[in-house]
Amino acid sequence: MTEEKKIEALIFDMGHVFVDFEWEQVCLGFCQTFGISLDEFKPILKHISTLGYETGHIDTVGLLKEVEKVTRISLEEDRFHTLWNATFRENELVSNILHHLKGNYPLYLLSNTNESHWNFLEETFQVSRHFDDLVLSFEIGYAKPQVEIYKEVLRRAKKEPEQCLFIDDLEANVKAAQSIGIQTIHFQSGQDLLDNLTRRGILSP
Repeated sequence: MTEEKKIEALIFDMGHVFVDFEWEQVCLGFCQTFGISLDEFKPILKHISTLGYETGHIDTVGLLKEVEKVTRISLEEDRFHTLWNATFRENELVSNILHHLKGNYPLYLLSNTNESHWNFLEETFQVSRHFDDLVLSFEIGYAKPQVEIYKEVLRRAKKEPEQCLFIDDLEANVKAAQSIGIQTIHFQSGQDLLDNLTRRGILSP
């Protein structure tokens, strides 16, 4: 087995790592607003997912126009933001881990997100305070597990893949990072992450 290189930068996912949410509850909020069932909402959601909101190919105003075409319901932008961001909460343990890492390692956020989620999360939790740079899918036009988004964070970090450690909750995203040589942790919980970083000597016991 080849020896792992010393970690010189850490790259964090956001959703279900730094912040948690209940997507089904979000969907139910839209269902109640539209007066439809969850089964009736699923094809609408599938259509929304093809529009490129997370990769910046459509903005919130454009998205709402597409939703209105499908549902024949006009949704005010403020109401959309309220529903879309309804269940977010900060993972306090991960926030504390980031606080202790800050200044000891360059920290990067690598997130599949959209302008509504990002604006809400930044305003509510000041996400950017933890990180040296932010690689956000809707700003750069690529989303995990596309390899281009990993190459972008490596370019900004000015590090070789083997010098970076990437933390994400989705196996597909972890495997994509591994495919180009980035070291990884498949996120399970804040405590598991704390234990893993301590074992690696990145955090002190």
